[in-house]
Amino acid sequence: MRCLKHVLPALLLLLTACAQSPSRNVPVPEFANEYFAPATDVVKPEQLFQLDSEMKAFVSRASRHGNSASVRIRMLAELVSLKHGFEYDNGATLVARDTYARRAGNCMSLVVMTAALARELGLGVEYQMVKSPPVWDRQGGVVLLNDHINIRLTPKIGTSAWEISGSVSTTIDFLPTYQIRGYRTDRIGESEMIARFYNNLAAEAMIDGAPDLAHHYLKQALTQDPELSAGWNALGVLYRRQGLESQAERVYQYAATLAGDDSHALHNLALLLASQGRLTEWAQVHKKIELARLNNPFYYYDMAELAYQRGDFSKALSQYRKAVKLADYHHEFHFGLSRAYFQLGQLNDSEDALQAAARLAPVDEKQRYQLKLRALRYH
Repeated sequence: MRCLKHVLPALLLLLTACAQSPSRNVPVPEFANEYFAPATDVVKPEQLFQLDSEMKAFVSRASRHGNSASVRIRMLAELVSLKHGFEYDNGATLVARDTYARRAGNCMSLVVMTAALARELGLGVEYQMVKSPPVWDRQGGVVLLNDHINIRLTPKIGTSAWEISGSVSTTIDFLPTYQIRGYRTDRIGESEMIARFYNNLAAEAMIDGAPDLAHHYLKQALTQDPELSAGWNALGVLYRRQGLESQAERVYQYAATLAGDDSHALHNLALLLASQGRLTEWAQVHKKIELARLNNPFYYYDMAELAYQRGDFSKALSQYRKAVKLADYHHEFHFGLSRAYFQLGQLNDSEDALQAAARLAPVDEKQRYQLKLRALRYH
């Protein structure tokens, strides 16, 4: 299971998307505060990373015994491992001290707890969205799409791991390795991570039938990251669930301007228009959805990944080729081609594609591809 929760009541699709500059033709929607009561007993931003006395005691011990950043990274990685009783639990999203006390949490909770300890130890943190296929779930009459996040610890704040010659960095993930192996990651900033934390809380509030609390948390999310399309999309879902259809329509329209190639906000808008019998407008929006899908190289890449996981390597090869044709500058597309060729016994083509992936890869990925090339040549 994954732990970044996006709400899909009925079939209202909510999915994380890459933000881009919003269109000037669509104004930023105002919050419909008059329809919601003030929320009480809420999680405040300053509470997310607070340490309790037991956490502070660990920081003190690690600071005394960890005479280098690498040692402190290792000590922290060992602390949050199964060996010390920490377990993955796809339950509620918790602040750092509550996760530490329970010794369990979903991936977002565990990432926040690890980040809180790392910062007190003088370590750098990088938050990473794992670009694996989302997992569907249904809770309390609400359909969810669950994404995944992990954390990378680096020796000093503000410095990327590959910029520190000879130093050690560690990615900590709370899912089994086999569930995330081979998926690319996208780094996100702390504001976006906190926004996603609040988006989780909002989803949980909707499941619990607490619209006022959900509205409060979505406002917090969008204060942290005003261009989080998933947050605006969730707000549209909440408004529609509360019967505020005109407000939901404006929010969906705005979310669509932030969503880049992701068509899910448009899909939500199309469903709303169809429910109102506005079929001419629905057809116009639906056409945009289809064009976005067909022109999106990651659509074909995702189809290729699914085919590969099913063992349909010929289908995977065809879809990887379509992705490369639309965007030949993505190293992961060429790596996918290489894997498919290899499974089909076309070793020369596999090597050529792997060389292309190595040329296009960022610095921290190049060595991995070079090792794979060496292994392929001696296969």
